Amino acid sequence: MILDVADDPRTWRPFLALPERLYRGDPHYCPPLRPAVLASLGRSKFFGRQRVLVAMNDRQALARVVARISPTLSDSAGKPMGMLGFFEAEDNSEAVRELLATAIRWLRNRGVRRIIGPMDGDTWHRYRFNQGPHDTAPFLMEPYNKPYYPAMWEACGFVPLESYYSKQVADVTPAAAALAPILARVEKRGYRLRKLVLENFREELVILHRMSCDIFAENFFYDPISVEDFIALYEPAKSLVDPELVWFAQAPDGQYVGFLFAVVDYQQAVASMGYSRGKLAKFKFLLNRRRADAVNMKSLGVTAAHRKSGLGAALMCRGYQQMLARGFRKANLCLIREGNPSGRLDGELGVVSRRYVLYQHSG
Repeated sequence: MILDVADDPRTWRPFLALPERLYRGDPHYCPPLRPAVLASLGRSKFFGRQRVLVAMNDRQALARVVARISPTLSDSAGKPMGMLGFFEAEDNSEAVRELLATAIRWLRNRGVRRIIGPMDGDTWHRYRFNQGPHDTAPFLMEPYNKPYYPAMWEACGFVPLESYYSKQVADVTPAAAALAPILARVEKRGYRLRKLVLENFREELVILHRMSCDIFAENFFYDPISVEDFIALYEPAKSLVDPELVWFAQAPDGQYVGFLFAVVDYQQAVASMGYSRGKLAKFKFLLNRRRADAVNMKSLGVTAAHRKSGLGAALMCRGYQQMLARGFRKANLCLIREGNPSGRLDGELGVVSRRYVLYQHSG
């Protein structure tokens, strides 16, 4: 049985609780807090253009939610596109088929020709399935899902649209040395690289927002985000940010034209907090953060006019240098789209550690 939570508000609680039940006991799962999920679902741009659906197992004495999804309608230049996000499910193929069919039908009835997913509303939020391998711990902020999700979607008519991968470099020392001449040339040409100023974190996010909107505007699935929403999305991560690992690039005229956002891989420490942010959870985080042994090269971007300047390599070099100075040798190059040249900034030392997929419906 498929229900819309708007029709029965009692289903909100089991909708939110489903991942808590699915991943209970999983030491690698970093649960999003319920207020964050509700805020993401309640974005004003989706008002009247979104449903929140659950599949109920009514064959038991006490029915329970076995799957959930949120179809969202996005209109770009008069061409409606549908997104399917917030997906979680038990390994129940019958319920998932019915849930996906209901979501697809709702979007098709509104003139949607292209349906993609999983995507929680836009690429600023969670999207893509992790295809594995699933036998090693994820890195911080990596897509994380049950291994059977991709097969579920493919059985319902979804086909890969975009592919991504992550690499792991065991020791970045040779990569830093190989890129050092490029960094020197870039600086000689008048480019200036500076680290993030943590005391001015909010103002730094404004700069990062401006660059991100410029750099990623060419991406196929790009959707604008306001500076207020951008700050609300990233400001909670301030406690995880090491200013020595986040770098801004300025052109000779002072204009901001590129950035590297890297973060220590505190995955184990964050996962240990569970669903709480109280004193005990914070103590667990502090206790486990010392076990971090890698740095995640999360985002790298250069504005279009400066992409052949060597600036991307220079930023990566500075990031490698700073992580080495802080005692880290291992790096994760995170979530690289197939064909993106940033995947070659590992000194040919990286090994693909995981693959990911974004689907579209073939109907």
